[in-house]
Amino acid sequence: MSRAPRAYHHGDLRQALVAEAATLVEEEGLGALTLRELARRLGVSHAAPKNHFADKDALLGELAADGFVEMAADLAAATIGKSPAADLRATGRAYIDFALRRPGHFRVMFGRGASPPSPRLGEAGALAFSILERAVAATLPPARARSAKHIAEAAFLAWSTVHGAAMLILEAPLSPLLTDGITVDHLVDAALASIARAVNA
Repeated sequence: MSRAPRAYHHGDLRQALVAEAATLVEEEGLGALTLRELARRLGVSHAAPKNHFADKDALLGELAADGFVEMAADLAAATIGKSPAADLRATGRAYIDFALRRPGHFRVMFGRGASPPSPRLGEAGALAFSILERAVAATLPPARARSAKHIAEAAFLAWSTVHGAAMLILEAPLSPLLTDGITVDHLVDAALASIARAVNA
């Protein structure tokens, strides 16, 4: 079935391309993404995207950077100072919620291959990780919280846990696990609870 081109505001083609790229990745996968296909979906000439992005990698880099900026804002908003443990769990939940709300962005953020990151992408990714790192560090005993090595190890463990949970929910068939009243929320809560125990072990 032919798909009607999506309208966009004049002068905002760059952002329209980024938004449409996220939708296309979500609907059809990263392999379906080309500048030509985006132009067709937006109803512009095949050459128009080249005025904003030199190639697909440049567009993907912008999409990934946007994703990390939004994720960082979500993680920061989740850290409300209730308690270190509560903030860590809230930050982890915000990470997973972002992945479920923005699956197109999320897949590109962590699946771009060997393309070199732009400065904006590197800065946005570092900011998002630093927020998670601070939330983890706040839960550590004072002696460990002063050690960069301990903080890095604990933050990597927390990141691996929430990222793995997000990927499993997005990509894996969870229905065999969702029995006897178990829901995705139960599994997420169990994963987040395990982080605080593990980083203080």
